[in-house]
Amino acid sequence: MSSQRPDFDALYRSGQTTDGGAPLTPWDIGGPQPVVQELVAYGALRGEVLDPGTGPGHNAIYYASKGYSATGIDSSPAAIEQARRNALTAGVTVDFRVADATALEGLENRFDTVVDSAFYHTFEEDEDTQERYARALHRATKPGARLYMFEFGRHNVNGVHFQGLPAENFARVLPASGWRIDYLGTTTYQARFAPDAFAKMSELISNPELLEEWAERMGPVTEQLRTIGPLLENHLVHAPFWAVHAARID
Repeated sequence: MSSQRPDFDALYRSGQTTDGGAPLTPWDIGGPQPVVQELVAYGALRGEVLDPGTGPGHNAIYYASKGYSATGIDSSPAAIEQARRNALTAGVTVDFRVADATALEGLENRFDTVVDSAFYHTFEEDEDTQERYARALHRATKPGARLYMFEFGRHNVNGVHFQGLPAENFARVLPASGWRIDYLGTTTYQARFAPDAFAKMSELISNPELLEEWAERMGPVTEQLRTIGPLLENHLVHAPFWAVHAARID
């Protein structure tokens, strides 16, 4: 697993916010992502839907609210606690589980649709884990299943750019793991990033080597956010992302 992958359970459990009130889980915008809502509006989803790396569960809850049977999986107990509370508030039923979404044990041949909303890219420097995860998705899905992915890219959106995944990564990993790529293009993904977000997140890192890697990686992004921060509303940023549509090779 990449040494640069943060401790997500610590982030969810900390309860901390930035000076501007944004959460230390910036991907949590308090509701489903617009790109996810578009998939539902276009009729792209069908049958049983899997939300791997569900976090606070907003996307899975949205699927359930639209009549889909949804399962959300996350390795963070704190995230699943939040997701279950959010589902209760929304008045919907979602099968939220604390489990390893890269293994999906006990879920063979179950899902018709997978929507990976910013999970795969957390293993960006660990292609072995990406491949293991993609193969697990193949085992957990039915023949004809569809896979939709939204992951950090490398393009520039209004001055914001991250060192995300190169397009070639998907071309290497997905076909070798039983998935045919039908579409790969750019999109955006919403997040709430205050300028001090990464500094506060770093307070939860105890490993000195990881802390140094984190500072080097996030320093340029912090400067970008300081520059554009006054132009943002509630620290809401459109981040550069890839959109990938794939079909299960049976």
